[in-house]
Amino acid sequence: MTEKSETNSARNAIILAGVVILIAGYCIAFGLQTLVAFEAHHWTRYNAWIMDVPEPLDAQAPAAGSTQLKAFNYEFKVPWTAKQKINKTLTYIEFRFDSGQVVILYDPEAQLDTVHALKASSPLEYQKLQNVFGGQPLDTNYALYQAVYGASPAATSPFMPMRDAIRTNDLLLWKISFGYDAMPGLHSIGFGENRGFQFGDPSTGGAVALRIFDGRDSQLRFIFLIQAGSNAKIDQTDINAAVQSLQPVPIIER
Repeated sequence: MTEKSETNSARNAIILAGVVILIAGYCIAFGLQTLVAFEAHHWTRYNAWIMDVPEPLDAQAPAAGSTQLKAFNYEFKVPWTAKQKINKTLTYIEFRFDSGQVVILYDPEAQLDTVHALKASSPLEYQKLQNVFGGQPLDTNYALYQAVYGASPAATSPFMPMRDAIRTNDLLLWKISFGYDAMPGLHSIGFGENRGFQFGDPSTGGAVALRIFDGRDSQLRFIFLIQAGSNAKIDQTDINAAVQSLQPVPIIER
């Protein structure tokens, strides 16, 4: 081997060693974040909706609620005055109006109470949850769902802080498991102590689903839809009326 060849080999070995060191350094500093960003964008191939985050609804005054509905010790008002048929099951109660509108309320007692359950039955798991989200503690179910539905692959980056990468990864996994109740559109909605999330747009004529958390942090799930073949309509103001008027039935009336 000539002296020139030996020099070239030594130079190549130094360059290779430098590249290996750089790659190792990158992996140590940003490997986890890069993996999280890659996986998050990969998940959108099968769950494109996880890119959506809650958009505030345009401020619209609720319609004048004139018909009061009661179910599972809750009451709320809607503006439709047609005769209604009530269908009761073990998991939900359905109000079917002759005018074509349908409202379904699921049993609040059957809905997840994740945060309070962890606090009461598994303090260690709750502490782990708080450690992961140390910068933004999740003390209520509403805060948990707000964080989950507010997560997006668009927020990931190979160069984000490691703690943020872990947090975003967990949130996106929960978001996929929570699922999307209706399409299109994910919105935030709130009136007074009642606040939550709306899935779907009533102007499309499709079903609209709501996850509402009241002042006691109880989760209430609604579906608003139109009977097949009906020319009825449900406006955003109709939904707003139900959310605004939602409250527990007074104990003396139960």
